[in-house]
Amino acid sequence: HAVNIDLPRATNQPQDAKPETIRLSVNAHGEYFWNENPIPDSELVPRLQAEAAKEPQPELHIRGDKEVRYERVAQAMAAAQQSGVRKIGFITEPQSK
Repeated sequence: HAVNIDLPRATNQPQDAKPETIRLSVNAHGEYFWNENPIPDSELVPRLQAEAAKEPQPELHIRGDKEVRYERVAQAMAAAQQSGVRKIGFITEPQSK
């Protein structure tokens, strides 16, 4: 017995568009850095909105200093989500044994 299945068509075009990665760091004083460049709080949301509008959308990697108040990292994460950024990751140091 055969089962009729309408399969999707595949294209053999290579996917060249690899999304970039944005590195958002928060230092021990709570200051934001966009790809290692300092930015004021007022620039954070407009930059995140601009990145969220790109296709493919870049990934956002958030690095928070272990001495910074968690609130500053949470504010950055909330701003990213409200701006429409879908791929958010956290960068941590591996635990040494």
